[in-house]
Amino acid sequence: MSDQAIVRFAPLRDGRRLSFRAIGPHDGTLVLYLHGAIGSPQHACPELEALAHDLQIRYVMVSRPGFGGSSPAPGRTILSFARDAGSLADHLGRERFAVVGVSAGGPYALGRAHELPERVMATTVVSGMAPGGCCAPARLPLPAQLGLSLGRRCPRTCVRAGDALLAIPRRHPRLVALVMRAGAPPADRRLLADAGASASATARFLAAASDGIGAIVDDYLICTRRWGFRPTDVRGLVHVWHGCQDTLVPVDEAVWLAGQLPHVEVALRPDDGHYFYRRRLREILTALAAAVRAADARVAEAAPRTVPAATR
Repeated sequence: MSDQAIVRFAPLRDGRRLSFRAIGPHDGTLVLYLHGAIGSPQHACPELEALAHDLQIRYVMVSRPGFGGSSPAPGRTILSFARDAGSLADHLGRERFAVVGVSAGGPYALGRAHELPERVMATTVVSGMAPGGCCAPARLPLPAQLGLSLGRRCPRTCVRAGDALLAIPRRHPRLVALVMRAGAPPADRRLLADAGASASATARFLAAASDGIGAIVDDYLICTRRWGFRPTDVRGLVHVWHGCQDTLVPVDEAVWLAGQLPHVEVALRPDDGHYFYRRRLREILTALAAAVRAADARVAEAAPRTVPAATR
């Protein structure tokens, strides 16, 4: 059994547990990956496995509460999950780590950087959301507009209706990719037209909804409320990557977010939409690994030097 096929669990102080999978060398730099709202993170493509070894990173794909076997946490917030992240790093025996959040995982990545500034060496946000924002409803397909509106106004009704409808994609999984392509920009349609990418996106959604869509709805609502902190108070370096063709999270949100972060590097990709993380894995993770090395160098320079006894 490959390393990434093993599901592991980290115990938390309140009796809950976090589910995660890990790839890459055990002694590599710890990188915590935070998934989007409609996708389970617990799968690694061969390119990612090879890249983790090339960059010497221990790439840990962690499931938020309610996803992938992680215990539910009623009333959870972005900042409460940041504290869970610290407990996960403790469980893994690591004091410092980097974090990458994709789509709805972006706010959680920033929450970790805010709450654990001495531990988070570098942060990457890909296709991420700005506080209080999510989608530009007028640019989404009508079914998506209606679903998101229902989720905001009547979340319990939305969960009940969504759970009842899950039987359809479970019986006909190809419909998932068809819905995702509907109304998507050309960049995302091309990406999802690939059989491998389409199958992966379908599997992630079905895994995320394996216990119903409650966790998905929770994630959406949490990200569109106030985060509990201001981006201006995030101290460490943040890399912001965004596709200019993104219709799920418009690039305006990335531009606003980048303008608020004190230490930021921005990469806007004109030919990309929302689903480009997998296609640009090497570029994004190489930049993150370089930022970690730079952070390590700064820590080493700042460390007090011991003067040999003979020279005192």
